[in-house]
Amino acid sequence: MSNSVLIAIAALFAATAVPAAAEQWDVTKDKSLVVHRLSADDLRMTVVCDPEGAFSPPQNYLFVERRGQRVETGELTVSGGDDTVNLPIIGAAAVPTGNVEDWNTATDMLFGGRGFNLAVGDVAAQLQIERLANACRAQ
Repeated sequence: MSNSVLIAIAALFAATAVPAAAEQWDVTKDKSLVVHRLSADDLRMTVVCDPEGAFSPPQNYLFVERRGQRVETGELTVSGGDDTVNLPIIGAAAVPTGNVEDWNTATDMLFGGRGFNLAVGDVAAQLQIERLANACRAQ
C-alpha cells in the first residue's frame, strides 16, 4: 500500500473514532426566568426555571413537543446511568409540585453534562448534553 492510502485510511478511522459533539441548550432570559430549549429528533423540550424566586411560588416547569405537537398529558421519562424518573405531564406541563425528588433528579440529568435518554410515548432520543448550572432545582 502506498503512504497516501495509509494516510487516508488513518484519517477516516480518526474521524469515525472521535465522539460526536455534545448537544447544547439554547438558553434565554425572560422576566427573571431562565428558559432552556433543546431539540432532538422528534422531541423538543422547553424547561423554564425561576432561579431567583422572582415568582411565588417559583415557576419551574417544562413542556415537551413530540413530532411537532405539544404533549398535553402523559409522562416524560428521563434516564441516565442508574437513574430513571418519570415526570407526569398534566395540562401540557411537568412541574415539581408533589414530585420534588424526581424533578430534581431529572433536572440534574438534563443539565449534568452526561448522557441521558428522553422518552415520551413512542418517541425517544439519546442525548449527550454539555454541563450547565442547574437553575431548576426545587425545594
